[in-house]
Amino acid sequence: MGLRAKLTAAIAVVAALAVVTSFAAVYSGTGARLRSQIDVSLRTQAAEWHQFAAKSSLSTPASLKPAGRRFLASQRYHAESLVTVVQVAGGPTLSSDKELLASDEAHGAGGSLLAAPPGLSDRIVPGAGAMRVLTEAIIAGGHRVGTLRVADPLRPVSNAQSSLRQTFALVGALTLIAAILAGAGLAFLIAAPLRRITAVADAAAAGDLSVRAGPTRGRDEVAVLARGFDQMLARLERAFGRQQQFVSDASHELRTPLAVARAQTELLDREVDPARRHESTVMLRRRLDELDRLIADMLTLAGAEGGQLIEPVDLELHGFFEDIRRELPLFGDRDYRVQAVDGTLVADEGRLTQVIRNLVRNAVTHTHPGDSIEIVATERNDRLQIAVIDSGPGIPPDQLEQIFERFHRVERSRSRDRGGTGLGLPIARAIVEAHGGWIRAESSSGRGATLRFELPGYTPPPRWAAAGAVAGSSDGHVR
Repeated sequence: MGLRAKLTAAIAVVAALAVVTSFAAVYSGTGARLRSQIDVSLRTQAAEWHQFAAKSSLSTPASLKPAGRRFLASQRYHAESLVTVVQVAGGPTLSSDKELLASDEAHGAGGSLLAAPPGLSDRIVPGAGAMRVLTEAIIAGGHRVGTLRVADPLRPVSNAQSSLRQTFALVGALTLIAAILAGAGLAFLIAAPLRRITAVADAAAAGDLSVRAGPTRGRDEVAVLARGFDQMLARLERAFGRQQQFVSDASHELRTPLAVARAQTELLDREVDPARRHESTVMLRRRLDELDRLIADMLTLAGAEGGQLIEPVDLELHGFFEDIRRELPLFGDRDYRVQAVDGTLVADEGRLTQVIRNLVRNAVTHTHPGDSIEIVATERNDRLQIAVIDSGPGIPPDQLEQIFERFHRVERSRSRDRGGTGLGLPIARAIVEAHGGWIRAESSSGRGATLRFELPGYTPPPRWAAAGAVAGSSDGHVR
């Protein structure tokens, strides 16, 4: 059975059980209530006899006979009403329904009505069917002078229960039909998003990760499943996209350095002059270093897109900027200046250092010896902003956003021909955004460029602590 058939069957079974249970409760309750009413009527009739007997002079069976006749004469008999029988000890049996009494006596010895035990009991009386009978002894002068029996047909009980059976049979059938229809509709509504999810799963299994189950109303389990499934597909699509991007970048960007390395190897194999052989070896090592750096940068970007890039800690900024200051001359002969701040920042020290290195390396690539490169750190509302400012040729306005794309080249002077991989700025953006910050480029063509980024999680130093600031000089040294 399919899910819809199972849901419909389950709802139909529940509805049927509810109808049967309700019928059993109403059926038994109705019978018990009507029988209780009959018992009350029988006891009321017996109480009337006791009141009548108390006013009569009953002392012997002989006096019971005329008293019984007077009492029966005062009672009117109607169909399905009370039947009163007075049995005189050692004498005749008096009844308000002589035909019923004669039929009962003809049934057997003593008859079923006349053989009813003391108290309340059910008897089958010929000609009347099932009857409820109350039997009590008639005591006078301390002696039993006779027996009083009051009977009432149970036909109202059976009629009422028969009517209930017919009513519940009709209502139950209609309820079951309605339950099946409602169950089928409900099952269709419940299964609809599941069918969409199944179709999406089939499409994803076939390789199409762009399809989605779509929004589902409500917050039930099916809606949660649909949203979770869509989120899973989105993550898978991004993961496959990253994989395809990585493979595409690798196949495109590694082809040239590998070809150059192969050519260098072939030349090295044929070179006999030691000096030129050494020169070729140095060139080959340089190409291999570039290739190694390119692969490392591509793996860094792949890790960033996979959400496995940073491990933030509380970073003490004074020592951090001191390390940056000491490292700057290694990038090249430039006029470096550093304006730092004290305090702490929640960041990954290694990755933050990598960002600044990439920005400085980018500035060095686009400037010449003696040009200035300035690193300026400022506090802005519990956020730390760092800018790397160079005096190079600047960036055209239409390229300010594109420089953060992979392998983007602005112009010949800003290319990987001068030692870059084309991934430094994209890596810097990935690291900054992983910290929850932003990065942007600012420039006027011919007036230098400023690469500025901002990170949250900055805590200023205590008031008594002095803020650190370091000034730089030309000739590639910083003081």
